[in-house]
Amino acid sequence: MSSSKQVEQLVRMANQIALNMSAWGSEAEVARKTEEHITKFWTPDMRRRLQEYSDHGAEDLSPAVLSAVASLARTS
Repeated sequence: MSSSKQVEQLVRMANQIALNMSAWGSEAEVARKTEEHITKFWTPDMRRRLQEYSDHGAEDLSPAVLSAVASLARTS
């Protein structure tokens, strides 16, 4: 699978995780739960690729995912 296809898949998965976490209520809580899930279940390489994508625009990431990625960057 090409690198761009892999990133597209990561974006799709991250947005889906945030959507699934929306039951938690506030966007801050959704972002926290999304970050928790990504930390727990994604490999370091997957997290790195998502971070790099986020650093270069990433208009198609949900606001909750963007917050989660920013938080991950601060704790790395």
